[in-house]
Amino acid sequence: MPILSTPDEVDAWLTEAGWYAGRDVGSEAADVIAAVVERYRAYGVDIEPSAAAQAFIREHAFLRVVIDTAPENFAIFTPHLVFKGDAEEVAELAGELGAKLFPVGYDTYDGSTLLVDESGRFFFSHHTGAYYLGSEKYEALMSLMSSEMADAEDYFV
Repeated sequence: MPILSTPDEVDAWLTEAGWYAGRDVGSEAADVIAAVVERYRAYGVDIEPSAAAQAFIREHAFLRVVIDTAPENFAIFTPHLVFKGDAEEVAELAGELGAKLFPVGYDTYDGSTLLVDESGRFFFSHHTGAYYLGSEKYEALMSLMSSEMADAEDYFV
Protein backbone atom coordinates (compact mmCIF):
# COMPACT_ATOMS: atom_id res chain seq x y z
CA MET A 1 0.00 0.00 0.00
CA PRO A 2 1.49 3.37 -0.93
CA ILE A 3 2.08 6.00 1.72
CA LEU A 4 -0.70 8.58 1.75
CA SER A 5 0.55 12.16 1.61
CA THR A 6 -2.47 14.32 0.73
CA PRO A 7 -6.13 14.56 1.79
CA ASP A 8 -7.13 13.57 -1.77
CA GLU A 9 -5.10 10.35 -1.46
CA VAL A 10 -6.73 9.62 1.91
CA ASP A 11 -10.18 10.19 0.39
CA ALA A 12 -9.35 7.85 -2.51
CA TRP A 13 -8.15 5.19 -0.02
CA LEU A 14 -11.36 5.54 2.00
CA THR A 15 -13.48 5.53 -1.17
CA GLU A 16 -12.08 2.09 -2.08
CA ALA A 17 -13.65 0.88 1.20
CA GLY A 18 -17.06 2.44 0.51
CA TRP A 19 -16.68 5.92 1.96
CA TYR A 20 -18.13 8.96 0.17
CA ALA A 21 -18.48 12.63 1.07
CA GLY A 22 -21.54 13.11 3.26
CA ARG A 23 -21.65 9.45 4.40
CA ASP A 24 -23.66 9.07 7.62
CA VAL A 25 -24.55 5.70 9.11
CA GLY A 26 -26.78 7.37 11.73
CA SER A 27 -28.61 4.93 13.98
CA GLU A 28 -26.18 2.12 13.18
CA ALA A 29 -23.40 4.33 14.58
CA ALA A 30 -25.45 4.96 17.72
CA ASP A 31 -25.87 1.20 18.19
CA VAL A 32 -22.13 0.42 17.97
CA ILE A 33 -21.31 3.37 20.24
CA ALA A 34 -23.76 2.10 22.88
CA ALA A 35 -22.36 -1.44 22.59
CA VAL A 36 -18.74 -0.37 23.10
CA VAL A 37 -19.67 1.91 26.01
CA GLU A 38 -21.32 -1.09 27.70
CA ARG A 39 -18.37 -3.34 26.94
CA TYR A 40 -15.92 -0.85 28.53
CA ARG A 41 -18.23 -0.48 31.54
CA ALA A 42 -18.22 -4.26 31.98
CA TYR A 43 -14.47 -3.90 32.64
CA GLY A 44 -14.90 -0.97 35.03
CA VAL A 45 -14.15 1.88 32.64
CA ASP A 46 -16.68 4.61 31.86
CA ILE A 47 -16.22 6.17 28.45
CA GLU A 48 -18.36 8.62 26.56
CA PRO A 49 -17.96 9.67 22.93
CA SER A 50 -17.11 13.30 22.28
CA ALA A 51 -18.77 15.17 19.44
CA ALA A 52 -15.55 14.68 17.44
CA ALA A 53 -15.61 10.91 18.00
CA GLN A 54 -19.30 10.67 17.14
CA ALA A 55 -18.78 12.62 13.92
CA PHE A 56 -15.91 10.36 12.85
CA ILE A 57 -17.89 7.22 13.68
CA ARG A 58 -21.04 8.41 11.87
CA GLU A 59 -18.99 9.07 8.74
CA HIS A 60 -16.60 6.09 8.83
CA ALA A 61 -18.14 3.24 10.86
CA PHE A 62 -17.93 -0.22 9.29
CA LEU A 63 -15.31 0.77 6.71
CA ARG A 64 -12.46 -1.70 6.35
CA VAL A 65 -9.36 -0.24 4.69
CA VAL A 66 -6.13 -1.96 3.70
CA ILE A 67 -3.09 -0.92 5.73
CA ASP A 68 -0.74 -3.54 4.36
CA THR A 69 -1.24 -6.59 2.16
CA ALA A 70 1.73 -8.60 3.47
CA PRO A 71 0.88 -9.64 6.10
CA GLU A 72 -2.78 -8.89 5.63
CA ASN A 73 -3.68 -5.94 7.85
CA PHE A 74 -6.77 -3.75 7.84
CA ALA A 75 -8.03 -0.79 9.81
CA ILE A 76 -11.66 -1.18 10.73
CA PHE A 77 -13.31 2.11 11.67
CA THR A 78 -15.80 0.77 14.15
CA PRO A 79 -15.60 1.29 17.92
CA HIS A 80 -14.47 -1.92 19.54
CA LEU A 81 -12.76 -3.29 22.63
CA VAL A 82 -10.33 -5.81 21.19
CA PHE A 83 -8.74 -7.02 24.44
CA LYS A 84 -10.27 -6.59 27.90
CA GLY A 85 -7.02 -5.07 29.23
CA ASP A 86 -7.34 -2.31 26.63
CA ALA A 87 -10.11 -0.67 28.65
CA GLU A 88 -7.73 0.11 31.53
CA GLU A 89 -4.99 1.21 29.11
CA VAL A 90 -7.36 3.65 27.41
CA ALA A 91 -8.46 5.04 30.79
CA GLU A 92 -4.82 5.45 31.87
CA LEU A 93 -3.87 7.17 28.61
CA ALA A 94 -6.87 9.50 28.91
CA GLY A 95 -5.74 10.46 32.42
CA GLU A 96 -2.17 11.13 31.26
CA LEU A 97 -3.45 13.26 28.38
CA GLY A 98 -5.99 15.05 30.56
CA ALA A 99 -8.57 14.34 27.85
CA LYS A 100 -11.46 11.93 27.35
CA LEU A 101 -10.73 9.31 24.71
CA PHE A 102 -13.10 7.17 22.70
CA PRO A 103 -12.24 4.21 20.43
CA VAL A 104 -13.16 4.77 16.78
CA GLY A 105 -11.40 1.82 15.19
CA TYR A 106 -8.71 -0.85 15.39
CA ASP A 107 -6.23 -2.69 13.25
CA THR A 108 -6.65 -6.37 12.53
CA TYR A 109 -2.96 -7.29 12.72
CA ASP A 110 -2.11 -6.24 16.30
CA GLY A 111 -5.54 -5.34 17.60
CA SER A 112 -4.32 -1.80 18.25
CA THR A 113 -6.95 0.82 19.00
CA LEU A 114 -7.51 4.11 17.18
CA LEU A 115 -8.79 6.76 19.61
CA VAL A 116 -10.18 10.29 19.33
CA ASP A 117 -10.25 12.90 22.09
CA GLU A 118 -12.80 15.66 22.53
CA SER A 119 -10.74 18.16 20.52
CA GLY A 120 -10.54 15.79 17.55
CA ARG A 121 -6.95 14.63 18.10
CA PHE A 122 -6.19 11.02 17.16
CA PHE A 123 -4.12 8.57 19.20
CA PHE A 124 -3.10 4.96 18.66
CA SER A 125 -2.82 2.46 21.49
CA HIS A 126 -0.41 -0.28 20.44
CA HIS A 127 1.27 -3.05 22.43
CA THR A 128 4.55 -1.10 22.09
CA GLY A 129 3.04 2.08 23.57
CA ALA A 130 0.70 4.94 22.90
CA TYR A 131 1.18 7.24 19.94
CA TYR A 132 -0.13 10.56 18.68
CA LEU A 133 -1.39 10.38 15.10
CA GLY A 134 -2.55 13.91 14.44
CA SER A 135 -4.84 16.81 15.19
CA GLU A 136 -7.48 15.77 12.65
CA LYS A 137 -8.56 12.91 10.39
CA TYR A 138 -6.30 13.48 7.40
CA GLU A 139 -3.14 14.01 9.42
CA ALA A 140 -4.00 10.97 11.56
CA LEU A 141 -4.68 8.61 8.67
CA MET A 142 -1.53 9.71 6.83
CA SER A 143 0.45 8.99 10.03
CA LEU A 144 -1.25 5.62 10.44
CA MET A 145 -0.38 4.58 6.90
CA SER A 146 3.23 5.79 7.08
CA SER A 147 3.79 4.44 10.62
CA GLU A 148 5.34 7.83 11.43
CA MET A 149 3.83 8.47 14.84
CA ALA A 150 4.92 10.66 17.74
CA ASP A 151 4.98 9.31 21.29
CA ALA A 152 1.74 10.16 23.06
CA GLU A 153 3.75 11.11 26.14
CA ASP A 154 4.77 14.29 24.29
CA TYR A 155 1.10 15.32 24.78
CA PHE A 156 0.73 14.39 28.46
CA VAL A 157 -0.42 17.12 30.84
